[in-house]
Amino acid sequence: MHHFTQNNPEGIGQDSVPALLRRVATTIEELGQIEVYDLIMHSEITDDGTNWPSITVYFDYTQTDEPDEDEPEEDAPAVI
Repeated sequence: MHHFTQNNPEGIGQDSVPALLRRVATTIEELGQIEVYDLIMHSEITDDGTNWPSITVYFDYTQTDEPDEDEPEEDAPAVI
């Protein structure tokens, strides 16, 4: 299992949860074929009292060469 933690850049807008969710969604899409197991949101208060949320994503890469359980397996070609 793998994980990453992401937050908005420090400064104006660092407390924007919608912006953080968009950033996390973009990162998940960039990772390709993965299965997400958990998302955990953390909230840190900076020294100046500003909220700075982050999200940790726990995931694993999927095996693209294995058929899905819902898909019927094709018969192997006959050897002549």
